[in-house]
Amino acid sequence: MLELIWRIAPLGIGAALTPSLLCLQILMSSNTPWKARSLAVFAGAGSAFAIACTALLLGFTSLPKPHPGSSDPLGGALWLAVGVILAGVATYLFIPHPELRTRVEASFTRRMDKAKTLTFFAIAFALSIKDVSSFALLLPAIRDISSAGIDIFWQIIAVAVLYFLALSPVIVPPLWRLIRGDKAAVSLGRLYRFTMNHQFEILATVFAVFALYCIVIAVGTSKLGWAPW
Repeated sequence: MLELIWRIAPLGIGAALTPSLLCLQILMSSNTPWKARSLAVFAGAGSAFAIACTALLLGFTSLPKPHPGSSDPLGGALWLAVGVILAGVATYLFIPHPELRTRVEASFTRRMDKAKTLTFFAIAFALSIKDVSSFALLLPAIRDISSAGIDIFWQIIAVAVLYFLALSPVIVPPLWRLIRGDKAAVSLGRLYRFTMNHQFEILATVFAVFALYCIVIAVGTSKLGWAPW
């Protein structure tokens, strides 16, 4: 179980690196009033990820499982496909897109100005449910969980670890606001500005790192049933 968690946890961390969702929660947590809006963002993102994780786990548990110690061609192919896709997206994002960056921020802030508390739930849900990059990272992780030969209880625990790692962008900012109070607004504002200014570079770096990680895992999974380490 611990080996499985160690193997999939990096993908949960990678899925968490979603600049748009982080920026949304930073805006909610750094303004006043903030608690209801931050909770709405968490609920929206949490609902979307819960639906996706549940659907993936149920889908993968219905597939044939590899024998322990044997190769897993389906799992290897899945890891490899995700690695290749992430490498392609990373290459695109490393190319400067100043106009697109400006349009993304303008659209983002414009929606925030007139939004009500319930609207933030919908915005967070929409940002999360169409977050293909995060789900691409969770896909092979949940496949590994379903084929690990552990009881359903432990499968749910492992998915829960992934779930909360992936949701850390909407958990950490409000926790920081609770700890620091109004003083948190300064540091959250700086984090917002940095994230918004470098969102494409952040995503590109994350995708490049995890593309390599997925390809290495794919080779090990195809040959051994587990990663080479």
